[in-house]
Amino acid sequence: MHRNELEALVRSHQAELFRYVRFLGADGHAAEDIVQEAFLVAFRKARQVPTGDVTSRAAWLRGVARRLFLHHCRRLAKSATPVDEASLERAEDLWASEFLRGGDGFDYVEALRGCLEELSSEQRRVINLRYAERKPRSEMAVLCGMTENGIKSLLQRIRRALGDCIRRKLALEAAI
Repeated sequence: MHRNELEALVRSHQAELFRYVRFLGADGHAAEDIVQEAFLVAFRKARQVPTGDVTSRAAWLRGVARRLFLHHCRRLAKSATPVDEASLERAEDLWASEFLRGGDGFDYVEALRGCLEELSSEQRRVINLRYAERKPRSEMAVLCGMTENGIKSLLQRIRRALGDCIRRKLALEAAI
């Protein structure tokens, strides 16, 4: 595999692979490491990477990432939830049927962007504090003049509203 082929592979699949590994349960740093390692495996085993269609390459990379995630969990041996190959296979099936739905999953990302724009400025601020700035609820409560339980409830309502909005946008898109 030449450098430009690897760069194209990374550009085509990095975002989805990262989301997939996060979906499996990896934290942000571990997901970054696992995705990087998956591309190194692809580079080392270039002959095994499917060359035909994008869907086959994506599935192959997810399989590599799934095995790397399983290895990561076993190495840490401190997972609160037991992780086994069967669980990860079920996660792959759910990912393919619910997130990808025959596409690349970009429609979910676009729907989320649209839904985030529909939030009030206060709601966007809370989402930004939690997910972009990674603030704990205690600090968020002080910054927003709320209690920790108030922040927890607000985050739950925002997440539920975002989920409903995404489902609504995807249903409308499917109807078109």
